[in-house]
Amino acid sequence: MIYLDNAASTRVREEVLETVNDILLNDYANPDAAHEFGLQAAKRIKKSRQIIADALSVSTKEVYFTSGGSEGNNIIIQGIINGNPRQGKHLITTKIEHPSIFEIFKEYERNGFEVTYLNVDSDGRIKLDELTDSIRDDTVLISVIAVNSETGVIQDLEKIGNIIKQKNKNVYFHSDFVQGLGHIKINPAKCRLDALTVSSHKVYGPKGAGAIYLSGNVKIKPLIFGSNQEQGVVQRTLNSSGIIGFGKAVQIACENFSKDNAQIKEVKEYLLQKIQNEISDIRVNTIEEDSVPHILNISFRGIQGEVLVHFLGMSKIYVSTGSACSSRKGNSRILESMGLTKEEVAGGIRFSFSVFNTKEEMDETVKVLKEAVAAIRMMK
Repeated sequence: MIYLDNAASTRVREEVLETVNDILLNDYANPDAAHEFGLQAAKRIKKSRQIIADALSVSTKEVYFTSGGSEGNNIIIQGIINGNPRQGKHLITTKIEHPSIFEIFKEYERNGFEVTYLNVDSDGRIKLDELTDSIRDDTVLISVIAVNSETGVIQDLEKIGNIIKQKNKNVYFHSDFVQGLGHIKINPAKCRLDALTVSSHKVYGPKGAGAIYLSGNVKIKPLIFGSNQEQGVVQRTLNSSGIIGFGKAVQIACENFSKDNAQIKEVKEYLLQKIQNEISDIRVNTIEEDSVPHILNISFRGIQGEVLVHFLGMSKIYVSTGSACSSRKGNSRILESMGLTKEEVAGGIRFSFSVFNTKEEMDETVKVLKEAVAAIRMMK
């Protein structure tokens, strides 16, 4: 098997698995319990909170644990909108957001809010002049994804944040950093961010765990009720094993940041060069500069992406046409927003890499890919 869908989910590291098993077998008490056994679990969660806070360059008081990226995005976006009803009814986001953000804004638009969806250029970067012109006195929230999950393009959050706060200091600024954690560094204070979302299973941690950063000035209305944990922001029993496994995964990612990303980038560039040399009529949708090392998006003209995914899958080579949350909904909204032709949008494939991938795997991938592309094109 060759797994090249790591932007959807990564394999758990062995060290993380050992940590999770230890929690499940030995420190399984509810961390909110008053007894000593519960306190042991609470101490380990506190350590994970410190690890994640350090990775994000924020205070531990500003980190809240969630069940993952989608829940985190919902807690932040809906919580801010619902918690600030007098600020206005205008929202801003981009046309290239993850579905867990894009669909929230669509829902609020259906319920009477005015939403501005920012356009992007052919590389997938938002248009800063359009952002500046869109900010109003009644704008409540702006959400801009840090790293696009399909193309890997990185937005300049520091420049974006400064534009937002200079135009209207009362606007809340949020970013989905799920694809950035472990691959690029961030400083929310420099970016003028009020809120941020991260997830465990993108960085070799277990599914079902994530975290959000909320700066002290954020006024938020909780979406979940039933517990007194996480200072009332996420009111339910914490997933101790997932959270502590998440902390372990982030710790390893930080310790190996340069080495791991250099290795991943080398494999990605090796695959790209082989595809460019051996397969004709393609469009590379991931820009060389200002993109994360683990995502590569290529359009194969004359091909339906879903068909190519199926062909590769028969050889146990696993890729995708986009994010797992949207890949079954038809053509990519992201590639359409970048101005690609219908043929290029239809033929878009995302390869996403991990520390477990090798150049030998890329050789086999290109061999099968070349045969599959030729066979599909002949079928037209």
